[in-house]
Amino acid sequence: MRAAAKRQVQNMKNSNGYTLIEMLLVLFIVLLLSSIVFHITVTISEKRAVEQFFQQLVLDIQEMQALAIEKEETIIMQFNNYQYKAFYAYKLDNIIFQKDLPTNIQLEDTSNLKRFRINANGEVAEFGTIIFNTPFGIKHLIIYITKGRLRLVEY
Repeated sequence: MRAAAKRQVQNMKNSNGYTLIEMLLVLFIVLLLSSIVFHITVTISEKRAVEQFFQQLVLDIQEMQALAIEKEETIIMQFNNYQYKAFYAYKLDNIIFQKDLPTNIQLEDTSNLKRFRINANGEVAEFGTIIFNTPFGIKHLIIYITKGRLRLVEY
C-alpha cells in the first residue's frame, strides 16, 4: 500500500506544474507581442503628432491672414530650421507669435519660400513651396499667390 501511495504522490507532482522551459516560452511570446504592439503604438503616436503640427501650421497661416485683414496691416511669416514666427512688417520687434518646429520635423534647404508677406487685404505677396522633412516622408506646403490659398502635399 505504501508503494501505491508513493506512486500516486509522484504522479501528482509530475502532472500539476509547468516546466521551466514552458514558462520561458510563454514569457518570450508575451514579450514579443508586447514589443510589437508598443512599436506600432509609438509609430501611430508620432504620425499623429506630425499631422497635428501641419494642421496647426495651416491654421496659423489662416489666422495671420484674418489678423492682417482685421488690423489692416501687413504681416510677415518667416521659417527657419528650428521655428516659425509671424510679425508685423513695419514693427519688427512686435512678434505676434513664435513656435518651435517639432524635433522630428525639419525645414528643407531646397524650400523656395522661407518668408512670405500677407498684405493688409489678406492676399499673399510671395508664393512658393515650403518643404518639410518628416520621419514619414517629405511634405510640401504650397502657398498660392493672391488669396493665399494653400495646399499640403505628401510625397
